[in-house]
Amino acid sequence: MEVFMFRKAIVVAGATALVLASITAVPASAATKVSNGVACKKAGQTTKVSGSSYRCAKNPLVKNSKLTWLSLDCLNTANTYNKAVANLPKIKAATDETVAKLDADMAKQAIETEKANKLIPEYQAKIATINTALTALRADTANLTKNKATIDKYAAAVRSYEAAIKAYSTVGKQGDRSERAKEQALSQYESSKTDIETTLGMAKLICSKGF
Repeated sequence: MEVFMFRKAIVVAGATALVLASITAVPASAATKVSNGVACKKAGQTTKVSGSSYRCAKNPLVKNSKLTWLSLDCLNTANTYNKAVANLPKIKAATDETVAKLDADMAKQAIETEKANKLIPEYQAKIATINTALTALRADTANLTKNKATIDKYAAAVRSYEAAIKAYSTVGKQGDRSERAKEQALSQYESSKTDIETTLGMAKLICSKGF
């Protein structure tokens, strides 16, 4: 009789324990769902939710942030943003150096252009004068042999002036190329800043709480 009562007590105790467990256990559906911003304890821990991977880490976009679950897309985009921000001063320095060199080059080109604008008309006038003399010398057929050295000298002078005019005519084009290069350098820097702003906006969206 005592053995029977002891066994009955064990069965009752076991049943009671099961009832209590069923009452106090947290249903799986009520457990905290892992998403961006949900607190976690172990840095570096990873998990997957509905095909998305999350890692326990501090938000790279928030100063003095605490450990929370963050999607890998969030972490990758945020880290890309932070690296771009860190690299921007180097891009700015390189851009400033390029612009300074181009400005110095354009200043020299401006001086050369001013010089060219003065010399080209002078050379053209000299060519006209020499050609007038050449025409007269060549028309003097009776003395062509006698005047050959002078004719050759004048013809060489004309070629030299024409070459100088051609060279000076390219000065303005070189200045234009420098100006375009400067605009391109500044544009690339502005594009870098725009890319950073775009990446930040994307990171904020992907890292938003509950995402």
